[in-house]
Amino acid sequence: MVTAEWFWIKKDPDAPSISNAAGFNRKKYPYFTDEKSFDSVDDEVSFYQYSGFFIECDFLFEPTFLIHDNLQSLFKLLEPNLQFRGVQLYAAQNREKLSTPLYWLPDLPITDAVSEKSRVIQGKPFELILKAEPLEKKRLAHCKLPAADIWLLSLEAAECLLRRQPIGIILEKVSIE
Repeated sequence: MVTAEWFWIKKDPDAPSISNAAGFNRKKYPYFTDEKSFDSVDDEVSFYQYSGFFIECDFLFEPTFLIHDNLQSLFKLLEPNLQFRGVQLYAAQNREKLSTPLYWLPDLPITDAVSEKSRVIQGKPFELILKAEPLEKKRLAHCKLPAADIWLLSLEAAECLLRRQPIGIILEKVSIE
């Protein structure tokens, strides 16, 4: 039986970002991480440019989807088959004074759960509708559209995440057909 409610993890447009991470090789860390690109990555170190204001958001969406270290164990608990690669970030300047956050690149096979009834414009979803069957017995799902990497949480998973008061995201409820 599928959970009646699912939520899409989206970047809070008001959240600070370190999308100017200088050391990310976009070929190595593509926007869409699939099994092949995940297998080509080892635990790594990368650098970010300090812009005068930095808060460690719990998720990064650029250059690819990354989960902060403080949530990695929760995601592993929700999906035991989830695999991770670590990415340690260092400031490109003032290294001794600035944060060195650890993020995790997750690998979860793509689920074909996006319905044809979704409103999609140029490969980006504006109204996301999911098919129920592919979500059965899942708490996390990873879906893909031509211009969108979509991470979904069941109601149970969303409640677990919200208890940890994540920074930098919004959860948007999606419809199930």
